[in-house]
Amino acid sequence: MVRVSRNKERVHSSMIWAVSLLCTVLLMVSAGNALAKPGKKSSTPKQVKELVIGDRVIDIAYHLGVMPKIISARMSVWPMGKRIKMAAKPLGCPKCITTSRKTAVADAINKWGLKRIIIEKNDSYCLFMPQVRPTDVIPLLKGTNVKIEYVDFSKGIDSAIRQTAQIFGKQDKADALIAKYHKDMAMTKQLMPAKPLNKRVVIIKGVYQPSSGKSLLSAEAPGMYSDRFMLKPLGCTNVGEVFNPGDAKPAKGHYMIKKSRKGFDLSPLIAADPDVIVAVGDVMSVQKALQGYAKKNPKLNNVKAIKDMAVYGLPGYIDASVIEYPLILRQWAIALAH
Repeated sequence: MVRVSRNKERVHSSMIWAVSLLCTVLLMVSAGNALAKPGKKSSTPKQVKELVIGDRVIDIAYHLGVMPKIISARMSVWPMGKRIKMAAKPLGCPKCITTSRKTAVADAINKWGLKRIIIEKNDSYCLFMPQVRPTDVIPLLKGTNVKIEYVDFSKGIDSAIRQTAQIFGKQDKADALIAKYHKDMAMTKQLMPAKPLNKRVVIIKGVYQPSSGKSLLSAEAPGMYSDRFMLKPLGCTNVGEVFNPGDAKPAKGHYMIKKSRKGFDLSPLIAADPDVIVAVGDVMSVQKALQGYAKKNPKLNNVKAIKDMAVYGLPGYIDASVIEYPLILRQWAIALAH
């Protein structure tokens, strides 16, 4: 009887993970298509010899058909960072260029003969590091004789698009981009639930290290970007705090998930029993960790998200890809509403 029970359990577990993997892959393909083709037609942006400091300005410029040659943005946490890095020269994030790499901007000005710098003006630039602002670089520009222009995000997305278009001489494209943004958002609102979903969610970020073949996992802390831009509009709650038993401060908005030679410790998922598990970043790393832990501790298969096959690979969001926001929110809404 024991052998039969174990076999049934293994078959049940295998079916769960096979179907979950298929669902996740389909969602990730959909996410990739949405981000790769935000409009009906895609075209290669024209590279310009400019330095832009601030992810949101870079994103808007990209959708206006412009790619600055030199940039400073949150490349390590921006999902589009790898793609942008292939088309532009990153100097480091706005914190790096004002602390550990204070000469980076001046060196870039001299190396490329820059005449102008475009800076994002935003008092809420980064939830992970609230003290950091792109404008912190201004004191380091004394004596460089470069022209400084700003894109002020305090006036909303429409204004930010028009300001960016004015700076790069793309005024003729501003109205179309604004119209597209609002059309995308209107369609997303039609797919939003009529009432709060009231689902408990854990968001796990996977990072794969190609050099070693190893992975890192972290759980997004409550109050960060996914809460503000995804879960709150959907009426859901982030229960990722369960991965922080010692009440420590999150590192860049996340709690590292403990790992030993036996693998990742995902026991907090059993305690939290979330309705949904969202995997962002390297989804394969999250899948393998869940599968490996379920083999060691079959109790994981009793977690509601696992039983309901509500494990979704979705695009992460840090309020950098502002033009894509309606499309990303739409994917979260479709996933969590089912």
